[in-house]
Amino acid sequence: MSTAPLILVSATRLDADAFQRDSLLGRCLALPAHRNYQVEVAFANQRPLGAVYNEALAQADPASTIVFCHDDVWLGDQPLIAPLQAALDPFDIVGVAGNRRRQPGQLCWWLLPDAGSWDHEHLVGAIGHGQPGSREPIRFGPSPAPAELLDGVFLAAKAGVLQQAGVAFDPSLLFHFYDLDVCRSARAADLRLGVWPLPLTHASAGAAGSPSWQQSCSLYLAKWETGGANTAAGRAKSAPLHRPNSFNRPNSLNPPPSAFPMTDTPPAFEVTTSPQWLAWLAEQQLALAFTTYQIGKLFSLGLNPSGGLAIFERTFNRCMGLCPSLDGNGFWMSSLYQVWHFENQLRDGERLDGHDRLYVPLKGITTADCDIHDMAVAADGQLVMVNTLFNCLAVPSDSHSFRPLWRPPFISSLAAEDRCHLNGLAMREGRPGWVTAVGCADVADGWRQHRRSGGVVIDIDANEIVAHGLSMPHSPRWYRDRLWLCNSGSGEFGFIDLATGRFEPVSFCAGYLRGLAFHGDYALLGTSLPRDNRTFTDLQLQEELEHRNLEAVCGIQVVDLRSGSIVHWIRFEGLVSELYDVITLPGVRNPGLIGFRTDEINRMISIET
Repeated sequence: MSTAPLILVSATRLDADAFQRDSLLGRCLALPAHRNYQVEVAFANQRPLGAVYNEALAQADPASTIVFCHDDVWLGDQPLIAPLQAALDPFDIVGVAGNRRRQPGQLCWWLLPDAGSWDHEHLVGAIGHGQPGSREPIRFGPSPAPAELLDGVFLAAKAGVLQQAGVAFDPSLLFHFYDLDVCRSARAADLRLGVWPLPLTHASAGAAGSPSWQQSCSLYLAKWETGGANTAAGRAKSAPLHRPNSFNRPNSLNPPPSAFPMTDTPPAFEVTTSPQWLAWLAEQQLALAFTTYQIGKLFSLGLNPSGGLAIFERTFNRCMGLCPSLDGNGFWMSSLYQVWHFENQLRDGERLDGHDRLYVPLKGITTADCDIHDMAVAADGQLVMVNTLFNCLAVPSDSHSFRPLWRPPFISSLAAEDRCHLNGLAMREGRPGWVTAVGCADVADGWRQHRRSGGVVIDIDANEIVAHGLSMPHSPRWYRDRLWLCNSGSGEFGFIDLATGRFEPVSFCAGYLRGLAFHGDYALLGTSLPRDNRTFTDLQLQEELEHRNLEAVCGIQVVDLRSGSIVHWIRFEGLVSELYDVITLPGVRNPGLIGFRTDEINRMISIET
């Protein structure tokens, strides 16, 4: 029998004490049968379920079984490991209830597309309803059985299967339709879905037709049925959305008790700016691009034709590092298992739907999941990547996942163990100059023990450490004869005095710093909300925020290098709480992006002449 752990992931509105005391799942996990699981619970949660689930999935051991479960579920009094091992032989993703077919316009797994009649003939699985001592068994159909759609109350899979297939949850769907969406993504990746008999009891009754349900419904239908959805931040022209104004459910047909998760008010995507942000962008003739792997989005930011804020986004699984092309007409972006080169397809003076640049992912390089962080293009055009999983700098290979270029002197061998959390790359005169690492560890995941003060900067040519004592350093950049970086664990932006090896802080930013770009006399820095997990505990940043009576913010800060003052900012709330990288797009006003989730990529044909 496999000794790989079972990871159970959930989210709850309750705090830790109330969860253990009051929730079905919390009380059940105290039973001897379930005490050996690795439990990852987001307490007092306001984040989308997809964000919570994706974060746990990204960090999971590929060999582990990972379970995504609502907080109002009783797991029974027997361990889950053995039945799930049996279930995950014929199936790649397992639930307890679902539908053997999927039809266009289907809003719930148990209903026909008219949203008023049950699809009895094709339902599969079973679950109990109520409380453990007085559960009412509800049988939908046979189990075990294959399925096309699964109820999100309980989903299990091998973490490595999802990671390898690039299947993840869509956080933009907030707390509804995430299960239908991940099922469709899984089937598109040729994964096998099925139901399995498990002794679960679910307590809640669901809230179909609520405002948050309708919001997610519109996004889901637009994504899968009409080919692209508008977001609160704004989108390019897309097909009209079908917005259900009511959910016609006959009173005699109550929804399955497992149909919807525990949430109420969903977070929106809200954007606020400093008073002169728009004027500054216009004055500098500048647009930006930035990534958030938290919800898998690449954003572009600029000004629309009337001078208002324009934000555009496209979905790419775990997108992280960004770097400009040498010719300034595009950029590179790393994602879950590929790096992509985006090329502008508009000529000078050309406009398309108000955009003066349209960046299309023309060239992809498959690296597998190597956790590529920072990237840069060398003077000879070679893309250089920070391969965090293998603790090295690497370049693309025509025949393999990558070709190692260099590794730190304290790393004894090339191994997929993320030993030192190598993350940042600074180029000098067109060649790799320096890298940052969180700790000088040579064992798997050893960097986590050095987060507070074990961070280093390494000179690549000299093959030696030139700065010690940093806290989770990120985003080193060589600019105007200085080596700048984010001392992320302390919230400080500054530079390394290469003569002394000392970090000289220039500005404190209220957030976990990551992502750095320059434009003239200004530095643009990404800030994130520290995650509520072990990686971000015991950092000076939290102490400094409390001392200054500040709360962390997610956004982009503009620091004047002449004074160290934060002179402009843009902040994001709700869906987006973490950024990874940011780049400038000089001379661009309103950039657009093409992705793969909508059919627009089918029509983006260009011919070289």
